[in-house]
Amino acid sequence: MRSLCLLAFGCLVGLFAYTYDLKIKTRALETDARELITALQDESDFLALMRAEVSYLSRPERIEEMAKKTLKLEPISSQQLVAWSAVTGTVTGASVQPSSSFATPVRKDGIAALIEKTSLQSAVSGER
Repeated sequence: MRSLCLLAFGCLVGLFAYTYDLKIKTRALETDARELITALQDESDFLALMRAEVSYLSRPERIEEMAKKTLKLEPISSQQLVAWSAVTGTVTGASVQPSSSFATPVRKDGIAALIEKTSLQSAVSGER
């Protein structure tokens, strides 16, 4: 009988220790959850602040004012407009036919010039 009482008392102490450990772990998890909720609220507030900042910075009136100050641009004048026929090189009313000169750019970069130079050299050496 005495051993049964000791066994019951041992089980009771074990259950008490397990319950206490469970209580400590639960409180630690609740603290972590509160910290995460606080961090989430802080991030949400920061996101709202950044959205407000972006909307403030991208206002058309503000951008226009900054462009006038820093770029010093002026409105386009009529002398800057060019007729379409001057751009395409054709007379108005004439039929437009695609040409190989239309596809090549006026300004060539270094690589394009090197390719053209080597292709001309190979064409000249191929004719000989």
